[in-house]
Amino acid sequence: MDQPIDITGCLQRWKKGDEDAAEELVRHLYPVISRIVRIHLPRRDHEEDLIQEILMKTFSRLHQYKGDAPLTHWVSRLSLTTCLDRLRAQKIRPEIRLADLSQEDMEVFDANWLGSSSPDATEAIQARDLVDKILSTLPAEDRSLILMIDLEGQSPQEISDATGWGISKIKMRLFRIRAQLRKTMQNLKESL
Repeated sequence: MDQPIDITGCLQRWKKGDEDAAEELVRHLYPVISRIVRIHLPRRDHEEDLIQEILMKTFSRLHQYKGDAPLTHWVSRLSLTTCLDRLRAQKIRPEIRLADLSQEDMEVFDANWLGSSSPDATEAIQARDLVDKILSTLPAEDRSLILMIDLEGQSPQEISDATGWGISKIKMRLFRIRAQLRKTMQNLKESL
C-alpha cells in the first residue's frame, strides 16, 4: 500500500524547483484526475490528453492553492471543471432519436429495456454504450451530476463540496435530470 505523502513538504520542495517533488505530486494526483476524467468524459478517445491538460493546469495554478482544503479536493474541482468545459465545447446534441441508434443499439434496447433476460458480457458492453448515448443528450453539468450520484455513489454533500453548489440545487437538478431521462426513454419506446 502506498505511504501517504507530505503534501505541504512536497509543495514547498516543488516551489524550490525540486523535480522529484513534482513527480511525487503527479503520482499522488494522477489516480484522482484519471478517475474523474474516465467518469465525466463521454468520449474516451482523448482521455490521456485531458489528464495531461489537467495536470498542466494543476501545476500552472498551484500557486493559487491556499491549503484550506485537501489538495485532492482542490484538484478534483479543477478536474471536474475542465471535464465540464470539454463537454460543453463538444456541443453535445440535445436529444437522441431512434434513427440515431445502430441496429446493435436497437437490439440491446429491445433486449434490456423491453425484455426480461439478463445480458451477457457483450450485451452489457453494448448496453453501456447505449446508456452513454442517452446520457450524452444531457447538458455536461447534468451528466456529471447524475454520474456522481448514481455511478460513484457520492452524497449530495460530497458533490456540494466538489462543485460549490448548494444541496437544494443538487436535489432539484437531480429531479429534473431524472425526469428528462425518463422522457427520453419514453420517446425511444414510443418510436418503436
